[in-house]
Parts: sequence; C-alpha cells; structure tokens
Amino acid sequence: MASLVTRALTSMGHAVVVVRTENTSLIQTPAHDFGTDLVRWTQSGEIKDLVYSADVVIYQVGNNFAYHQGCLEWLPRAPGIVCLHDFFLGDLFYGWAQDHMEEALATLHAWYGSKVVHNYFGHSSSENFIELTKDAAPMTEWIGSMAYGAITHSSWGIQRVLDSCPGPVQVVPLAYDAPTPMSTAKDTTDPARQTGGFYVLTIGHINPNKRVESVIRAIADSSILREITTYRLVGKILPDAVERLSVLAKKLQVNLIISDEVDSETLLQAINEADAICCMRWPSLEAASASAIEAMLYGKPVIVTDTGFYAELPNTCVRKIHPQNEIPDLQQALERLYENEGERLALGAEAMKWASATFTAENYANRLIDVSLAAQQAAPMIKAVHFLTGLQQQWGASDGLMILSDTLAPLRLFDSGHETPR
Repeated sequence: MASLVTRALTSMGHAVVVVRTENTSLIQTPAHDFGTDLVRWTQSGEIKDLVYSADVVIYQVGNNFAYHQGCLEWLPRAPGIVCLHDFFLGDLFYGWAQDHMEEALATLHAWYGSKVVHNYFGHSSSENFIELTKDAAPMTEWIGSMAYGAITHSSWGIQRVLDSCPGPVQVVPLAYDAPTPMSTAKDTTDPARQTGGFYVLTIGHINPNKRVESVIRAIADSSILREITTYRLVGKILPDAVERLSVLAKKLQVNLIISDEVDSETLLQAINEADAICCMRWPSLEAASASAIEAMLYGKPVIVTDTGFYAELPNTCVRKIHPQNEIPDLQQALERLYENEGERLALGAEAMKWASATFTAENYANRLIDVSLAAQQAAPMIKAVHFLTGLQQQWGASDGLMILSDTLAPLRLFDSGHETPR
C-alpha cells in the first residue's frame, strides 16, 4: 500500500523519502520497490536532517510493534500525519511498553483510568487480552494524540481518533491493486473440479478471529456442501492452529487444505481457483481488510462479517454474515453461491468494478496532500496549546484543573475559525 502511494506521489511531482520502521530482526529483509530512496529509522542523524527539510512527515501505523517500532521512536519527536491501519492498537502498545513501562502505565491511567492499569498486563492469553481491552483500552487515543492529522480507512472506529487527534482527520479508502492479470482457466486435472467441486478460500494471517472454524462447521452442517467442497487456507498459521483445525475438519469430514505462506504466483493461482472467498472477522479490529479488497479486485464473490470495515462495503459487492447467526448464515450464503454460478459471476463483477474505482493510489495520494496542508495550518496552534498546558503542568496543575472551562477558554484564541476536515 505504501509503495503504491509513494509512486503516486512521486508521479505528481512530490519528493518522497521512505523510512523503514521495522525492528532489527526484520529490517534486514528485502523491501518493496518504492521507486525512491530508503533509509532506516535507526539512522538518527540522517532522519533529523530529513525531518528538518520535509514539508510533512507521514507515518504508517498498524497493530504490530515489530513492523512499526521506528514510528513510535520518531512520532513524539517529529509529529506528522498518521495513516492508521487499525482501530485497535493494543499489541503495538504492549510491545512498546516492555521497554517503557513507567510511561506506558502513565499513558494507560491518563486515557482509561486506574482499573485498566491494574489489569492490563496480566491477561492469560492473546485472545483474552484482545477481548478484554478492545473496548476498554484500544490505545487508539495514544497514537491519535501524538499526530498532527490522521487518515484512516473506514468510519466504524473513528470517534476515538476524532476525540484524540488535535488536527484534521479524514476517512480515505485504502490504496490497493491487483497487479497480476487473473487467468480464467481452472485446473481441470483436479478430480474435484472435474466432478463439479466447489472451492472455498481464506487468505491472510489465519488467527482465531479469522473465523475458519465457523467456515468448517458451516460446510459440515450442509448436506449440499460437505461432499463437494474443498476449503483451502493460504497464509501464516501457527502449528497449534494447523493441528486444531485439521483435527476438527477430519472429525466433521470436511476436505481442508492448509497451505501456510506461499509466493505470489501460488497465491494468485489459489485465488483463481476459488469459487468463493471467505474474509470473515470477529471481532473486527482493523480499519480495512487487504484480503477482502484483493479478492474484490480479482472479481471474486466475497463473504464477510457484517461488522466494522466490512459492514461499510456495498451490499451489491459482498455477501454479509451476521456475527450472532454466523454458521447458519455462512451455510446459506455458501449453498446459494454454489447453486447459482450466474450470481457468483455477477457478484464478482460488481465487486471488481466498485473496488477498482475506490481503492486507488491516486485518490489516496491526493487526499494525503489535502490532510497534510490542513495539518500545516493546525500545527502552530497545536504546538502552542502543548506548550501552555505543559507549562501549567510544570507549575503543578492537576488534570482536573486542566479541563475546567476557565482554563480552556483562553486557549480558544488559537482556534483558526475553520472546520477540521473529516
């Protein structure tokens, strides 16, 4: 996504330098082709010079500390525009907190109160941590408060961004593409394909909220689907998940193929072979789904959970599953797509048409420039407010005093009088 936007910006005549923000274990790996200069976030002297000469600093931030460690090092020192890829940032915060525990505890207390501080680092599992913090302490405000402006990719969780980010905030569709032409040929050497088999696919990181188990159960519960369906998983998956899902599929007599991570050519072939792609999420924590967008761009019928980003997709482009009636809804949707090839083709065609016009790098780049210009206007006011409130805190002002109307009223002189773009 970032490489697409970078290329769009440079084609418009803007000068762009890309800073790699991965941790030390990942920063040695090959990067995407950005078509411009790349530097590492650890090159402090060079980064300082770049920040000094730049008109705007842009951060791509998602819920993965290993990918975004450099963003957290530089964002407090060089605030800019945050492109927020997830509305839940608990894993990002948890990773950062390991080396900043005192500051992390103070941040939790400031945004969410003492009860959250007491329980935050004591959860028994990743699933338990997400379930108990996704609403109580998603850490969205932590990142939003450090930005001079923000772009996110759907509206469902934007209120926390609006409440915390002092600059302009806009919703912009994620930039994405389908770089390789899709073949119309199927693998007719596959016996299941020869006998009218039905291929269902899930792509991406196969974790519990990807709802793979529910897809297996929906297929197993259907006398129509159980004998003719092949369900394939393509994406990173942990060994214990492989074991658990394999045992379940075997018990329920569902033909499950687990492919783990594959190269681009193999992924494309898997998408090409699929009759339907399940892009389920519950809970949904992301601002946009790359796997759902890619499936639509390739003209595939897509099944999604009716929540978050997915709920905002047009009903004419996807089939939506209610999370409280997940397995029966899934079974019905899959059976209908299996029995109606014309409907599959029409749904995929409509999805491709809409996605191709919506998730464009050019649109994203233009909107990014708009937000950057608005943030430049807001930055002096934000800096002044930060200076004055910081000065008051040095004088011993309490949090309660800081939010009194008599304290806030004088700061209104910094209001520019224009509405913040949304």
